[in-house]
Amino acid sequence: MKKIKIILSILSFSTLVTFFGCSDMDDIRKPLGTDAEKPGVVSDIKVKNFPGGATITYALPKDADLEYVVANYSINKKTTATSEVKASHYSNQLTIEGFSDAGDYDVTLYSVDRSSNKSEPVIVKVAPESPPLRTVFKSLQLGVDFGGLNVAFSNPAEAKLAIVVITKDNNGDYIPVETLYTQVKGGSFAARGFDTLSRNFGVYVRDRWDNYSDTIFKEVKPLFEKQLDKTRFQEYRLPTDEESGYGWNMPYLWDEKTTEPGFHTIPLSDREMPIHLTFDLGVVAKLSRFKLWQREGDWLYKHGNPRKWVMWGSEKTPNPDGSFTGWTKLMDCESIKPSGSPYGVNTGDDIAYMTAGEEFVFPLTAPRVRYIRMQIYQNWSDTKFVHFTEIAFWGDTK
Repeated sequence: MKKIKIILSILSFSTLVTFFGCSDMDDIRKPLGTDAEKPGVVSDIKVKNFPGGATITYALPKDADLEYVVANYSINKKTTATSEVKASHYSNQLTIEGFSDAGDYDVTLYSVDRSSNKSEPVIVKVAPESPPLRTVFKSLQLGVDFGGLNVAFSNPAEAKLAIVVITKDNNGDYIPVETLYTQVKGGSFAARGFDTLSRNFGVYVRDRWDNYSDTIFKEVKPLFEKQLDKTRFQEYRLPTDEESGYGWNMPYLWDEKTTEPGFHTIPLSDREMPIHLTFDLGVVAKLSRFKLWQREGDWLYKHGNPRKWVMWGSEKTPNPDGSFTGWTKLMDCESIKPSGSPYGVNTGDDIAYMTAGEEFVFPLTAPRVRYIRMQIYQNWSDTKFVHFTEIAFWGDTK
């Protein structure tokens, strides 16, 4: 039977060829739309400029086989290389971005049909405002920090940018030593790991189109810092502090292991947040920063891992009644998932970020302290308990 079917199929195809003829079969094989006629041009063009780009709206030509509109333009005036943006025939606008500076630029628009015929060019003048990397660069404030340089910035457009810190290597060449990839409205970060000798640092801003700002330089003498000795840490229990559960006791937070167990409170439905826990660093220090490691595996950015809390500090022995008398608020903390992905969805960047420990920087104005009190207001599941596996502190103990 199989042989008969194959023969019938061959005969059917041969019959089809005979019926249509060779020239007809050639027509069947041809793609739709093979004319050489140019489509019409876009018209009624309007431009709305914004920082680093512009949105162009237009009326489409009446060609029935119109496929898309394409814009060609150069993002700076130093190169002849062009960028390209396409918009389908279902849309009457396109957005062009990536200009390196404010100014006047030519954008060439073409209509393209299904036969890949291009219309005559239409030149449009755009005048993008100063792009975000220029605004961010002008906002940079450089200052001394523990172990290096502190960089403060403002990014009102929340643009995706890289802020790069450079300094000289042993050969006297400037090399990148810290890069902050950011999309937040503003903040600060530090390039650390340097001796207390004076050192010259440079900072520049780069965007995703590889546009670069100028470089600003500053010479600073980094403040001394070292990691605090965890063998001196100990729990300092106050009446308002939460008890641990499941054998996850507080000393596991400084056992130099980021794996389980750690510290874990008992879930209680009638508990009121926040949750308090207190410990002694064993030494008075001007703190520079700390790292916290969440409970990993299936619990990362979930369950009882802390999300929002306040760090309090005291140089003197805390009031035994558990009140906040004598305590100084050091900083507000919020755990951030780098990808911003939904609850329960973690990217490779999220996992790598937390595996390295989530870092929080104390303000330079924070006083010297010996005792730390954590006041945890929210975990990642909005329930009433908390767990994490390790914590570490850096600062100046001199």
